[in-house]
Amino acid sequence: MARPVFVGLALAAVLGVGCQEAVVVAPPTVLPPPATLPTAMPTGDAGAAVVAFAQAQVGLPYCWGGTGPRCFDCSGLAQVAWRRVGVRLPRSADAIPGALPEIPLKTVQPGDILWWPGHVALYAGDGWSIEALNAKSGVVRRRCPPPRRAFRPHVTG
Repeated sequence: MARPVFVGLALAAVLGVGCQEAVVVAPPTVLPPPATLPTAMPTGDAGAAVVAFAQAQVGLPYCWGGTGPRCFDCSGLAQVAWRRVGVRLPRSADAIPGALPEIPLKTVQPGDILWWPGHVALYAGDGWSIEALNAKSGVVRRRCPPPRRAFRPHVTG
């Protein structure tokens, strides 16, 4: 009879993750050490503007489905930050891989989107990320855990 309990707990864990830190999966690769990270912004000043917007949101609460201005979820923060520089992103973290060009993790630049199953963050540079982490932490700037994948939105104009 232990199996139904295990399956129920596993299903609850998967469904409850959202933009949280609850599931830790070892990534296929890791970010390069901060000393070797590039300092250029993605396509001009867009990355700098994205990071500046996200940094200004640090300390706001997390809210599921939030797109600001009083609270954000992980994909809402990324979506609104990139929208401010004229780039439209999908609304959910899991839709991002199908909509944006993937980049090698070793080439991440400030403003790039870091992705884990069910969660995204914005790369802030020097090994840091800005993200709407969870209901307990809200929008934070923290040392970046190794992402599974990374994406760079395309800026036109």
